[in-house]
Amino acid sequence: MADTHEIALIRIVNFGFLLKQNPTPLLQDELRHAITLHAEAVDSPDFHKLIPDLNTIHAQIEEHWARVYADMLTTASLLWDINMFERFLQSKLLEDYLNEPFEITGRILTLAEYTVKQDKSCVAGPTGADNTTSDEQYRNHVIFPLEESKLDRAHVENKLRAVAARRGRPGSDIQPLIDACDWTKLAAALTSDRDIVTKLTQRSATFAEASEKILAGINRVQNKYFTSLSGPSTFTLASTGYQTSSSPRGSFARGIFDAIASGLKWDSPSSRVENPSDDRRLLLGEDVSAQSLPLLTKVNLKKME
Repeated sequence: MADTHEIALIRIVNFGFLLKQNPTPLLQDELRHAITLHAEAVDSPDFHKLIPDLNTIHAQIEEHWARVYADMLTTASLLWDINMFERFLQSKLLEDYLNEPFEITGRILTLAEYTVKQDKSCVAGPTGADNTTSDEQYRNHVIFPLEESKLDRAHVENKLRAVAARRGRPGSDIQPLIDACDWTKLAAALTSDRDIVTKLTQRSATFAEASEKILAGINRVQNKYFTSLSGPSTFTLASTGYQTSSSPRGSFARGIFDAIASGLKWDSPSSRVENPSDDRRLLLGEDVSAQSLPLLTKVNLKKME
């Protein structure tokens, strides 16, 4: 019969093997944290006092792992969504910082509309079966993949709301902030976009190819409007006469901002994109629906007594 120290050591080995399976970024962080805690506990003179905490974190990882790998279709759908959001963010950032128009259709546009519906339902309350469907889609295909990717969910959802307001037509998320002289939101957007580029560059070779250009574009905007920028609320405006309060917005910026604020779609003049890249559109218009299947029987490591 294994003693508690031996069980803790076995867990460390198991967590290490699971890390080699390249799970989602959120699971990777949890596994690394669990390895650290178990290793520190084994060397601690108060090991037995730490057993309840070790059991709790082990149970949490088991539950999380079971959700991500509940069945083949659930996992495939999650990985599909994660890949889709990476491609969406790459194309959107190229549009925002390198003026490469990007028309959005298919699945991303649908999820953007579900995100807006979710905003409305939070205000008005449930309204029926259609709302229940959109809530489920939002939870499974927006919240789930963005949290597992460890991306700034609120920031990405703002991008989705802007997409829904434009009905997928090309348009910058950055220029309206500049037109409105909303330097606080611009600082937050630049900070969050830079964080997205950093994270996705480390994870995706495809994204890494575009990251240098995107970062150069972010730097151009930052250097033009800020003398220093270290965070969303820590910045100094460039001394070039830019207003520090909102000025009257142009019709384009006003339409986008009002549409996002009201949760309604904005009907702008149609914009056209010639010869859209098939590679940038790949996977964005397809759908893989997760199905609920019985979970496989789990073999749990003996709980420490």
